[in-house]
Amino acid sequence: MIILGGMDLFFEASKSRLATEKVKIDQHLFLRHIFGRPLVRGLSALFEKDGKHDVAAIAADCTAAYLAALQGVAIKSSDGLQTLMQEAAERSVKVVLVTQLPDEAAKQVFSGLLGEHTTTITENPSTTCVYGWENWRRACRKAQLRERLCVAVASPASSRGALAAAMRVVTLANPLQEFIDCSGVDMMTDGFPPAVRASVMGLLKLT
Repeated sequence: MIILGGMDLFFEASKSRLATEKVKIDQHLFLRHIFGRPLVRGLSALFEKDGKHDVAAIAADCTAAYLAALQGVAIKSSDGLQTLMQEAAERSVKVVLVTQLPDEAAKQVFSGLLGEHTTTITENPSTTCVYGWENWRRACRKAQLRERLCVAVASPASSRGALAAAMRVVTLANPLQEFIDCSGVDMMTDGFPPAVRASVMGLLKLT
């Protein structure tokens, strides 16, 4: 089960929307106020509850801009993740792509990856850019999978939720999340060359 990370896109979408409010935000402010919080609460903290901004409307705009950007992303296979997915599917392992995109949009964006053993699931995190244990468990229920039999591939922040959901976990490094403690994950990697893919297959008992 793979969470499709989009933290960089969410940061850029928020940065652009907040600029229209004459609010400048950099990565430090994004991580301090917005990342890992419910979006409305994070934006309220950023504005210091000044009452001058329609926080709910801005949050909705940021989310909409992010989803629009996500739909325009070209799927990249340079890190070997796509190859990993194909190898798993060839062995009849169910591969689930978890995304915030609505179902139909997700099917269009990832059409080249989908097949008999690969599908998408729409799951919206309760906190910005972070999937918690409840998101992972709900995604497993939707996919009719048991957490303990799944390997989650996710960002450092979302990996912690997968661990709490009793899943095996492969953490895909993200420069914006270097500060997050990933103790307990099965593997941490910045890509999926052949040796790493073989190790992931080992977690699935497929070596």
